Amino acid sequence: MKSVAKKNIILKRGRYLAPNYETHDFGDFLIGITEHSSPIETGIWHTHEKPIISFVLYGGNKEYRKNKMIERVGGSINFYNPYELHKNIYNTFPSKHISLEIDDAFFNKFDYSKSDIELAVIKNYDSHLTFIKLMNEIKMEGTRSRSSAEMLFVAFIENSINAKEDFVFSSWMLSVRDLLNDRWNENISLKELADKVNVHPTTISKNFKPFFQCTLGEYMRKLKVEKAISMLISSEQSLTEIAHTCGFSDQSHFTRVFKSATGYLPKQFAKV
Repeated sequence: MKSVAKKNIILKRGRYLAPNYETHDFGDFLIGITEHSSPIETGIWHTHEKPIISFVLYGGNKEYRKNKMIERVGGSINFYNPYELHKNIYNTFPSKHISLEIDDAFFNKFDYSKSDIELAVIKNYDSHLTFIKLMNEIKMEGTRSRSSAEMLFVAFIENSINAKEDFVFSSWMLSVRDLLNDRWNENISLKELADKVNVHPTTISKNFKPFFQCTLGEYMRKLKVEKAISMLISSEQSLTEIAHTCGFSDQSHFTRVFKSATGYLPKQFAKV
């Protein structure tokens, strides 16, 4: 679809400036998938009629809002209040974004405010996997798909809002997080982790889930899957090579974990 060449336009629900897009209406919210496959003229100042969350699956752009510029890259997530003026200059191709427009009925149904949604985006718990799962859900049809998409969105909001801020983490727990992120492709044991941060393994076990919103094993699998997502998008490596690089025991194990985390088989996601 072609964009309309005029300034300061207001985009109605389900309308975007991207040259190619598709929309999927889930009743209380709408998911839009936009694509920029090659350089075109961009940078039209515009607003959206509905509050909107935008997630960059891959690619990116420079976004301008009042008195600031935001560099958006793969994995970036942003919130826009209704009628918040901005423009986007696309500089990385291809570029694919997932947008989620929220209707008043959703806010009323779950007793959320726009501030709650904005806070969830700022705290940003697990958005990468959530939005990939949402993209997978839109391929389904019927009430089950609508309910699944709604549950994914609500879980993202709740988990993000409940996620702890860095300042409430103890120093040893921040060390645990840094160590896990540095050694994301290893199968580090609880004992080794405890020895590294000089804390008893039981202490880590008791405190991990309340702060990270998941178990240690789940956290490590998420890190590996997120790295695999990046490699599937940007590298020419085979699935076997990616599985090995990301620390999976074999391609079969990689496929099972990836499917559970994203809803896609790795070879399916590579074509997204």
